[in-house]
Amino acid sequence: MAVISAQTANRYRIHPALIVAAIGVLLAAAFIFRPVVPSPTVSRIRQLTHLGTLVYNTRVLTDGPRVYFRAWEGQDRVIRYVSPEGGEVFPVEAAFPRMDVDDISPNGSEFLILELGDTHDSSAANNHPLWRVAVSSGSPRPVGEVRALDARWSPDGSTIVYTQGSELDLVNSDGSNPRKFASLPGQPFYPQWSRDGRHLRFSLADPQGHGLTLWQADLSGNAVRPLLPEWPSPSRTRAGEWTPDGRYSIFTAISEGTRDIWAMRDTKEMLRRVNPRPVRLTAGPLNFYQFTPSKDGKSIFAVGVQERGQLLRYDVPSREYVPYAQGISADHVAFSRDAQWVAYVEYPQGVLVRCRVDGSERRQLTFSPMRVLHPQWSPDGVQLAFQASADLGSPSKIYTVSRDGGLPVLATPQTSDQQRYPSWSSNGGSILFSASDETGAQPALYSLDLESKQVSQFPGTAGLYWGQISPDGRHVVALTDSTQKLILYDTVSHGTRILAPLADYPIWSTDGKYAYFSTLYFRGHDAGIYRWQVSTNRVEKVMGSPDFRLGGSWGVWFGLTPSGEPLVVRDMNSTDLYALDLDLP
Repeated sequence: MAVISAQTANRYRIHPALIVAAIGVLLAAAFIFRPVVPSPTVSRIRQLTHLGTLVYNTRVLTDGPRVYFRAWEGQDRVIRYVSPEGGEVFPVEAAFPRMDVDDISPNGSEFLILELGDTHDSSAANNHPLWRVAVSSGSPRPVGEVRALDARWSPDGSTIVYTQGSELDLVNSDGSNPRKFASLPGQPFYPQWSRDGRHLRFSLADPQGHGLTLWQADLSGNAVRPLLPEWPSPSRTRAGEWTPDGRYSIFTAISEGTRDIWAMRDTKEMLRRVNPRPVRLTAGPLNFYQFTPSKDGKSIFAVGVQERGQLLRYDVPSREYVPYAQGISADHVAFSRDAQWVAYVEYPQGVLVRCRVDGSERRQLTFSPMRVLHPQWSPDGVQLAFQASADLGSPSKIYTVSRDGGLPVLATPQTSDQQRYPSWSSNGGSILFSASDETGAQPALYSLDLESKQVSQFPGTAGLYWGQISPDGRHVVALTDSTQKLILYDTVSHGTRILAPLADYPIWSTDGKYAYFSTLYFRGHDAGIYRWQVSTNRVEKVMGSPDFRLGGSWGVWFGLTPSGEPLVVRDMNSTDLYALDLDLP
């Protein structure tokens, strides 16, 4: 038998370092080329209620066997619940005449409630007393002296996070030890706890007033940061919740014209690659606002909204509302001075359409992604001026477009300001509009000379917006910033005086004898449409608030027919509770 020499044996021996290196290369390759975790998907959508009247931005809560939500009954909001499988809807006893339910305790025994009281102020800055209310008996107990806008229980039930102003604060569940956690560069909304109680996520109002962004707070280190800094604030991201296992956080945001549900993987894996970017779970046609995951994490309970309006005319002699233009889903309706043409904004698409008053010769003048508000006819009926955002995130500007169609033209020189509410002068040579800086602050009234393209500010109009010029050009009705008082501005003397303490959507009658305005959005007992008479300096009520809900693209719109009859948009949205069954790899 042949004998292998030591020299030959050494030649075939593999050095241990090479083996280690080879194993390292193989492991690195396996790590780099490991499979990617599949994207989460919605496998089925089930409709749980068939009321059509849920409050679109209601908190959705579940204790497991029940899903709680708010719904409209006439002008009142009530609390109801339904099984996760759908079926009959049951009432929940209200602890207060007007209240919002913000959360349910981890053990399902108590609601966390904001008492709204008798105020009709729906301002986001309005904070309310916070209560714990027993689900079984409806008996309330205060959470100390806390007043809040939003509130949520921690996963272990020991702590409550709440928002007030630009603060994110904490308090023990029994109301003791209220303490500030963070001061923020804007107002926080929709705070949510991570499942381990170590983090908070919330939406923050853009200081420039353009929308909401998603932020995260680390409770152990008091670090607060934007979570998706590259996402535009006009997407209006609403903080959602984590799934029960904490692997995914889910939120909603506006994309391509609808508010959809998104999921983001928050945990990593060694054997699979994880996509850290948010994945869209829905893509219309329903808009989804608030939601909550089921206790087993297999579904999401969410309020879905199919938006639609009905254009109505208020018949003053009979005091009845009747469909106008066959009750089309439109608002921001404007008529040419000869009353032959009408322009309107299709709701909710936000595109500008014009046609004859009998509905013939219809033509769409703008197209998505541009979204239009407040069209106004030129005196000769040849052009329309309107405010619009060219796309999501763009500042609002004044545009003009021919009645016969064509490309909308930016009316003013390119600037970074926000422009709104155009109003033609009587000779058609200039357009009055409101403008503010890019943050929405420091509004004033301006005039655009259409021939020279020069823009000049009206003296003495600082702090005024939504100006509408009278047919004779002598006066302007406008609103004051923040307080929304109705102001009369004299274009000759540049003086101002208050006509009404609260107003919305000011508009002149075609003959210039009246200035109309609305308080319908504010929902007080005196809510309605009013008019101020020039000759007598008196304000009279034209119509009260109807017994059905009103809507529109921006707040609660109203307008006038050429003969002076009020037009409103009835809220015909179909809003119900849905269960979205999930596949979350």
